[in-house]
Amino acid sequence: MPGRLSFGDYLQAAFFNRWNLLFFSGAVVASFIAPLHDVGLALASAAEIAFLAYCSTNERFQRAIDSQVDASVETKTAEQMRMRFNQLFYGLDSAAQARFNEIRARCEVLGDVKLGPADEDASSKLEKVADMQLTGVNRLLWVFLKLLHTRATLQRFFKATNEGEIKNLIEVTKLRIDALPKENAGDIDEKKRRSLEDTLKTATSRWDNYKRAKDNFEYVELELERIAAKLTALAELAINRQDPDRITNEVDQVTQSVQTTEETMSELHDITGFTAEDLVAPQILNRPSGRQRVRA
Repeated sequence: MPGRLSFGDYLQAAFFNRWNLLFFSGAVVASFIAPLHDVGLALASAAEIAFLAYCSTNERFQRAIDSQVDASVETKTAEQMRMRFNQLFYGLDSAAQARFNEIRARCEVLGDVKLGPADEDASSKLEKVADMQLTGVNRLLWVFLKLLHTRATLQRFFKATNEGEIKNLIEVTKLRIDALPKENAGDIDEKKRRSLEDTLKTATSRWDNYKRAKDNFEYVELELERIAAKLTALAELAINRQDPDRITNEVDQVTQSVQTTEETMSELHDITGFTAEDLVAPQILNRPSGRQRVRA
């Protein structure tokens, strides 16, 4: 099975392998020290070429390099997502941060899984179920954080926008247009009308934008309440040791229900700055390093 990288990538990886560099450098140095250094250098070069050709086409070596690349990309992606999480979280005010931390703390119980003492298959299944739950809850917490960010952004928009000013501008502009002569209007009157109509169009657009922002703000508030209630209910199920499959189904249903929420936030891209990359949730709830195992 051929590797996923190019031949040149595997060739480069083989050459820069620390053991290869060590032995090849030693062989070159030894060649210059030896009496027939030309022959020694030729032999060292031939051995190096054979080694590189073998490694670059060896499936086992290719799989090892593929794994290293995947691990590097995964680490880089995880770091980028961590930075994005911090950017959103620390961009909130203290009240919003406390609100998020409270919800996250309630969900910590979902990472505490009791494994059975004897049935390893059942324990393995339970671990997989728990990981699925954590994946879903991480996404819900990520959506909750993005909603808090959206809410804060809309609040800043409202502070910078004067509702009364826009309404007054629309009313005054309409009155000024009505006051212009409708018959036998001169050239200057037509210029005034066009200018006022353009002002009215701009003010009306601002008012429509303000109303949409207000509707979205109310929707965000409702979604924050809904997701907080759902996450609290899931945590309570976990505390009461309910059927893990039931909890997983509940998580799946809630996770699917936030798709519309994410679409709404995507539509507010100009305000929130969210991109397609923000659809992937970072690791907010971490899986414990060791599951608790119930003693017999």
